[in-house]
Amino acid sequence: MRFAVVFFALLLSACQTLSGLEKPEVSLSSVQLEQVSVFEQQWHLVLRVRNPNDRELTLNSLDYEVFFNGERFARGLTGERVTLPAMGDALVSTRITTTLLGTLQQLQGLQRLDEPLDYEIKGKARVAGVGFPLHFDRKGQFTLPDTLPRAR
Repeated sequence: MRFAVVFFALLLSACQTLSGLEKPEVSLSSVQLEQVSVFEQQWHLVLRVRNPNDRELTLNSLDYEVFFNGERFARGLTGERVTLPAMGDALVSTRITTTLLGTLQQLQGLQRLDEPLDYEIKGKARVAGVGFPLHFDRKGQFTLPDTLPRAR
């Protein structure tokens, strides 16, 4: 009986700790092409992770997918622990690799006359002290850098 009382007290305090916890907001800050080979392209992404909570959170990892104009671009993972200040944000640097030979042509075809690309980034964040992943889904617009070679 004592065990049950202690268990329910702990469960109630855990629920109170998680009540009102808002999921982090993840958006795309920058995309840069790093390496190109016949078989792969390596990209450096910087993600802005915003903490809308009034307490500091420790981000353990992100598992995400990036879409441009509705087309899946790549999947990425981060494993670096990042502290998100209360009501603040932090930048998370990550790399993704695309293996489609036509990735550059695909992206160039998506962007016309320097119009911004619609992007979506969705996935899950694992936060220290939270026993389940917090899902996120963010849409926005992004313009590819001028350093990206254009199709001729």
